Amino acid sequence: MLIAVMMSIFLVSLVFTVDVAYMQLVRTELRVAADASAKAGMEALTRTESTSAGIAAAKALVQRNNVAGQQIQISDNDIQFGRTEVNSDGSWAFLPNEQPYSAIQVTVGMTDDSPNSTVPLFFGRILGQSNFTPQHTAVAANLVQEIILCLDRSHSMCFDESGYSWSYPSGTPDYPSGYITPPNPVGSRWAALDGAIQRFVSTVGLLQIQPDVGVVTWGSDIVLSSYWYPYSGHYTPATIVDVPLGQNLGSINAAIADKYNDIMMGGTNMSAGIDKAVELLTDPSTNSLAQKTIILMSDGQWNTGRDPIEAAQDAADANITIHTISFLAAADQYTMEQVASITGGRSYVAPDSETLEDVFEELAKMLPVVLID
Repeated sequence: MLIAVMMSIFLVSLVFTVDVAYMQLVRTELRVAADASAKAGMEALTRTESTSAGIAAAKALVQRNNVAGQQIQISDNDIQFGRTEVNSDGSWAFLPNEQPYSAIQVTVGMTDDSPNSTVPLFFGRILGQSNFTPQHTAVAANLVQEIILCLDRSHSMCFDESGYSWSYPSGTPDYPSGYITPPNPVGSRWAALDGAIQRFVSTVGLLQIQPDVGVVTWGSDIVLSSYWYPYSGHYTPATIVDVPLGQNLGSINAAIADKYNDIMMGGTNMSAGIDKAVELLTDPSTNSLAQKTIILMSDGQWNTGRDPIEAAQDAADANITIHTISFLAAADQYTMEQVASITGGRSYVAPDSETLEDVFEELAKMLPVVLID
C-alpha cells in the first residue's frame, strides 16, 4: 500500500516536472511567434499603408516559427487592425477597427478551432489531461511618428523668467530699444526653450526608430514702419516653418539658435501656429498611417487670431494629438488644457527652465511605441 501511494506521488511529480516545464516552453515559443508576427504585420502596414500587405507579412512571419515541433499558421480572422490609446494609468489599450489604423493585433493559438494542432502532453493523460491548448495575443503599434514642435516666438519670449512683462535679462536694453533687440542667449525665455529643445533632440536621438520631426514657430504678423529704424520694412509672418517635416532631427538645434540673430516681435496668435502644424501633418506627402503629434509650447495668453480651441478641434478631426506646455505662471493654462483635452493629449505646466527641460525629455520618451502587449 505504501508503495502504491508513493508511486502515485511519483507520477504526479513526474507530470509537474516534465509536462509543466514543457508547457512553459511551448508558451514561450508561442509568444515569440505571435510577437514577431505582429511586428512584421505592423511594419508592412506602415510601409505600404495596405492592410492586405500587413496580413500577408504577419502570416508569412509566423510560419517561420516552430512551436512544439510544428510549423505555426494563422488565418485572416486571427489578425485585427485598429488604434491604440493611453489609459489614465499610463498603460496602452488596443481599440479594434478604429481608423486610421495604427496598430495590429495577432492571436496565435494551438486549439481545436485554430489552424494548428493541440499540444500532446507526455504524462498528463495519467491525470486525465492528454492535450495542452495554449494561445497568445500580441499587439504591435505604429512604428512611424510625425511630430511638429509648435513653439511660441512672440516678443514675450525675450523677457526673463520672472514672469513679469517687459522684464528683460541683464544686458538687454529697456523698452523701446529692447523691443527691437534679438532674444538674449542667457536668461531669456527663448534661451530656456533652447535648452529644453536640446534635451528633446538628444533624447529622441537615442531612439532606435527615428521619427519625422519639423519645427513651426509662431507669433503674429509684424511689419515695422520707419519709426523702428533701422528695421524699416522688416516683415515677420505669423508662422514660420523653421524645419520642414522629415528626418531632420539634426537641423533643429541650429534652427532654434538662429533666432538669436534676429529681432523677435509680435503678439500671440496661437491658432495660427496650430493651423500651420496641422497643415504640415495632413499634407498628402505624409504617411496617412503615422501617429501625428503636435507639441505646443507657449509662455503667454493668445491675444490675436481665432480661438485656439477651434484650431484644436480641427486637429482632433484630423486625428492629430496635441501635447501642450504652459511655460511660467502667466501662461494661459486653461486654454492649453482644453487644447490638449480635445485632441487626447497631455497638458504640462513648467514654472521654470529646469521643469521645461524635464517636460520635453518626458515627451521624447513617450514617443516610441512598438510592442504594447
